[in-house]
Amino acid sequence: MHPRIKKILALMAPLCGAVALTAFGGYIPSAAAEQPAAAVRDGSYDFDFLKGIWLMHNRRLKQRLAGSHEWAEFDSTDENRPLPGGLGNEDVFRTDFFKKGFVGLTVRIYDPATGLWSLYWSDNIGYGSLNPPQVGKFDGNVGIFDCHDTFNGKPVIVRYIWTILDKDAKDGKIVAHFEQSFSPDDGKTWEVNFTNDLIRTGDGSASW
Repeated sequence: MHPRIKKILALMAPLCGAVALTAFGGYIPSAAAEQPAAAVRDGSYDFDFLKGIWLMHNRRLKQRLAGSHEWAEFDSTDENRPLPGGLGNEDVFRTDFFKKGFVGLTVRIYDPATGLWSLYWSDNIGYGSLNPPQVGKFDGNVGIFDCHDTFNGKPVIVRYIWTILDKDAKDGKIVAHFEQSFSPDDGKTWEVNFTNDLIRTGDGSASW
């Protein structure tokens, strides 16, 4: 091959991505393009441990992203059931801490093509629609779910972390731990501002 053609091919290689330019102007698949796509792990059962009725012990940071170390503690109840057709699941969170008759709704939708969950939240205080979804997946017993949002008019990343401690725990023992964090600096630092521990009080599906 002529040295000039070799030089042109060398310059073009970074631009070709998954294909390589031949000396005759055609394209052939590169080794990277020939690699089969990684199989998507079936994560559709990752939230099955939540099915049932729960008591939650909650801790909420009184002021967020303000250097606060004061926490408010309160209890809530939660009921979870699967959505039809394997779409995911939903649960209803109830407490009188924020106001009498407070209700929060979480809808979790699973995408089998990507293996990712989208978690949507709404409540009966200030939201007239579902919040932007937290998107992520489980790796073993830990699930991480992020979204870009705003807090006090400034951009933040909101992160949920679910940790399954013992999905079969009963008799007042903690089954799972949840925490919410904000990052105001694109993930460089995180402030945990809400946590809860889940204790199972019933195995049946919610009936609301």
